[in-house]
Amino acid sequence: FENREHNFGLIKEAAKVFYIFNFSNTGKSDLIISNAIGSCGCTIPEYPKQPIKVGETGKIKVSFNAAGKSGNQQKTVTITTNTAAGKELLSIRAIVKTK
Repeated sequence: FENREHNFGLIKEAAKVFYIFNFSNTGKSDLIISNAIGSCGCTIPEYPKQPIKVGETGKIKVSFNAAGKSGNQQKTVTITTNTAAGKELLSIRAIVKTK
């Protein structure tokens, strides 16, 4: 991954924001992402369903819905892969400003 964390900074209550995490397959075989789960229903990942060939790149889009949230927020996305670790973790942060 180019980075594993993104900070949206200050966002408005009920804002819907997203960030795209870029990655490369630097392994020796196809990278397979079998699942990606957000730490809560407000954090939705979209990931490639097809294998990523060696040397190719991919993207994981993580959307965050700030409805009903306030103050400092930190959410994670757990990615299940065929890497040596088996799981990878991405993180997003925001400060939600209420009305």
